[in-house]
Amino acid sequence: MSAPHLVIAGAGIGGLAMALSLARRGIAVTVVEKRTSFGELGAGLQISANSGRILDALDLTLPLKRVAVSSQGLVVRRWGNGSQLLEMRYEPERMPTPFRLMKRNDLHTVLLDAVRAMPNIRLVVGRGVEDLSADENGVTVGLAGQSGSAETIAGLGLIGADGVRSRVRDLTGDASPPVFTGYEAWRTTVPARPGEKPGVTLHLGPGRHAVHYPVAAGREINLVVVRQAKEAREGWSREGDRAIVTEHLSGASPALRELAGAATDWQVWSLFDRKPAAMAKGRIALIGDAAHPVLPFLAQGASLAIEDAAVLARLLAEKLGSEGASGVPAAMADYAKLRAARVARVQAESRGNGRNYHMSWPLSLARDLALKRMGAEGLRRRYDWLYDWCDDN
Repeated sequence: MSAPHLVIAGAGIGGLAMALSLARRGIAVTVVEKRTSFGELGAGLQISANSGRILDALDLTLPLKRVAVSSQGLVVRRWGNGSQLLEMRYEPERMPTPFRLMKRNDLHTVLLDAVRAMPNIRLVVGRGVEDLSADENGVTVGLAGQSGSAETIAGLGLIGADGVRSRVRDLTGDASPPVFTGYEAWRTTVPARPGEKPGVTLHLGPGRHAVHYPVAAGREINLVVVRQAKEAREGWSREGDRAIVTEHLSGASPALRELAGAATDWQVWSLFDRKPAAMAKGRIALIGDAAHPVLPFLAQGASLAIEDAAVLARLLAEKLGSEGASGVPAAMADYAKLRAARVARVQAESRGNGRNYHMSWPLSLARDLALKRMGAEGLRRRYDWLYDWCDDN
């Protein structure tokens, strides 16, 4: 009897983590990506312990060590004068799973290399999901290429990992559009400065914030500046005018302005939100931004997609082992039930952070006092529920 087979739409971080998680359990996968090459845009990301444990379990510890930086903590500062509000220190050597800082495309490359080494994963580039039909035996997915070419793929189910503008989500009947948040993120990388402590620094200001941390095994600093914008512009990443971000940073601390001044180019990303989807319907499941876009104010977008992949892969393997192909809809329904409360909480916390980060005076004064009272241990306890998660929670 041939191995069970599933189709995944989207070859980003979530889609590749999904493919690898299934393939390691003996489930064959076809990953389709509408772009003509595999790749991941964006500057940097933070991989906290909740998703880092999953990557370690996928035997990615060594390749990740080559490209990541183990964070030694978090410092929160005021935008205008750079004064410190809070410092939380980590000791990576004492942590079972370090808090990893890395370039987005470095993580993507690590996952892609692992996927390509699996004989039961097929990668299809330049094809996007166009339509879908399903019956009691499985699904038939219609694909369309940019040149107009078409083909179909059959599988036991379809997993949408195709981002905030998910075509798979549309095919479930949920076509609610993404909504512009009124903010845009300006991203760049600059050469690392000698002697800088490896960790995350967050600057809070009225209607704006900035975050920076080392990436590329410590050779570069990833810098993101979030500012208010009157209108959205399409595209994950577009070139930004340096003069605009320089003006925006005119009231920032000297250290932040100096760091930004080392940048030679900026990429801009309009921030969109979207209400959570039904994460499963019959033989279709959604993961990552396709199911629950997460604003970047908690640094959990990639981590949540990796969590989704681990949970769904485990449930599918269990049901396929006990019930065969007929168990796929039940596995997907169980996945949706198991994930709903957690992803809703992460989304809400991220939105709340966005409001708190961008407070104007006098509300910012109350926020700053609350941070100082909370201290490092209080902040750790506040997020135990997030970082201590594992698949058997």
